[in-house]
Amino acid sequence: MLDAGDMKKLLLELSPEIPWAHHFEVSGVHTISPDKDEKFFRKATGLKELGHLALRLAKAYSTGNSITGKSILDIASGEGGHSMAFAQAGAGKVLGVEGRDLYFRRATAIARAMDVTNATFRLGDVRHLTPADTGQFDITLCFGILHHLGQNDFSAFLKSMGALTNDMMILYTHVANEKVARDYALKGPVTLESGYKGWLFREHADGASDKEKINQVRASLDNTFSFWADNESLVKALKKSGFKSVLKVYEPHVFGGMDNRDFRQVVIAKKDV
Repeated sequence: MLDAGDMKKLLLELSPEIPWAHHFEVSGVHTISPDKDEKFFRKATGLKELGHLALRLAKAYSTGNSITGKSILDIASGEGGHSMAFAQAGAGKVLGVEGRDLYFRRATAIARAMDVTNATFRLGDVRHLTPADTGQFDITLCFGILHHLGQNDFSAFLKSMGALTNDMMILYTHVANEKVARDYALKGPVTLESGYKGWLFREHADGASDKEKINQVRASLDNTFSFWADNESLVKALKKSGFKSVLKVYEPHVFGGMDNRDFRQVVIAKKDV
């Protein structure tokens, strides 16, 4: 594990002007703290709590009620917070796939800094993953990416998650309804060719350059609008993707209030009944 001095030097090499999405502490050095950026620190704290919840759910609902030795796929893994949590909790092989180069470099660096050898990261577009590329995994983590994908990617992406997952997927995503559409100024409603219904959320300004889109972290890679499915469409799409059981988590939950539980949904999707 890196000492404090080397950790500080490492952070200076990883675009310190852009706040970290995930919170790590290495030798007393924090990747993000309230004094640096209170808003992003709160978001990072929420993501860490989501990772802890995912660990509890994986242990409770995975086959054998254990993650020990199991393979984990972390979709849109960001800086690797969830991948690292599962790796340190006893998972076997953990692979994080991330589309932003900065997040990929940070995740790779933090794994080395913390001497975590069973978590690796790959730079790639999660919309185009297949078992031929990565193999299949016991557990797939799909946090905060589905609601950043465009309407043309919704069905195909979930089908690929079904193909990549042997046992279960833990999904965190935004799910829309009329109240959410009003609160977040969503466009629509729209109905996809597949019949799935939802609304569109603006990710980027019209005419934004590729560089501007990449630099706008916590947003889509390239699509101007993302598709937020309604609850029924999400469940139908998961079933058509090979998940036979779809369980919505009301409690425990990271975000308080029933409205948040309906909007910021945590879902367990199992391949068996």
